[in-house]
Amino acid sequence: MAAPRGAQFAVAPVIGPPENVSNELRTQLIADLERQNLRVAKSPDERAEYTLRGYVVSSLEKKGNKSKVSYIWDVTDANGKGVHRVSGEESAPSGKSKDPWAAMTPTLVQSIAAKTVTSVASWMPGGGAAVASNGSMVQTAAATPSYASQKPMVTGSVASSGPISALVPVVTGAPGDGSTALRAAIQRELSRSGVPLSDARTANTYLVEGKVAMGTGKDGKQPITIDWSVTDPHGKRLGTVSQKNEVPQGSLDGSWGKTADAAAAAAAQGIVKLLPQPTQKTSSN
Repeated sequence: MAAPRGAQFAVAPVIGPPENVSNELRTQLIADLERQNLRVAKSPDERAEYTLRGYVVSSLEKKGNKSKVSYIWDVTDANGKGVHRVSGEESAPSGKSKDPWAAMTPTLVQSIAAKTVTSVASWMPGGGAAVASNGSMVQTAAATPSYASQKPMVTGSVASSGPISALVPVVTGAPGDGSTALRAAIQRELSRSGVPLSDARTANTYLVEGKVAMGTGKDGKQPITIDWSVTDPHGKRLGTVSQKNEVPQGSLDGSWGKTADAAAAAAAQGIVKLLPQPTQKTSSN
């Protein structure tokens, strides 16, 4: 067996899914990294040159008893700077369950982890992919088209009747500074995804509203649900992106910090998919 190569990785807890799904994803990622002969830190005390951070969101599709699972994995360096990104989306049967995470079978977990680690391994120096000379983040999409970090690809920002925009009027129910932090974070992520933002309702403005619900704490943990509802300009509900997780009890009573950024990064993937997609035009060339 060849000696492990390259810099050492740490794999952070996956943000967005229920704890059991988060643990399964993290375990599978570690196993796949080791299969790719990459070094993985075994404890938080070990030094790691890079950290793999995942944000995952699952939402029920309107038809077909399916869930749409969107994911983002960021590789950050020792200073916390993003240097590589993997994103993708999977659609899987959810049966009759109203739980969007019911679709996260071991097979789907393995598929997401395999695509993610393949991209990371290719990005690694000597793995066949170039690193941006200016140190900026480079995105490689595992299941969706990639885009350059300087000019994100517009997804779902043009409707058949003309350009659309999104208005995020409010996020409710969050303790601490969560309502303000989440609203600002989702606006940044939508803008980054190529969705123009609006300060007022217009004929082409879609509403994105967030609602946070904190459950009763138990054994030092507290469940949290964040629902992002998307409504068209006529008031019709297009769908809801739901995030469920457990956090240390009381940890969000003050500043949300990077928790808001992580939640928004995961949710934006699903929100964009609920917006009208660009009209396909046939090229005359």
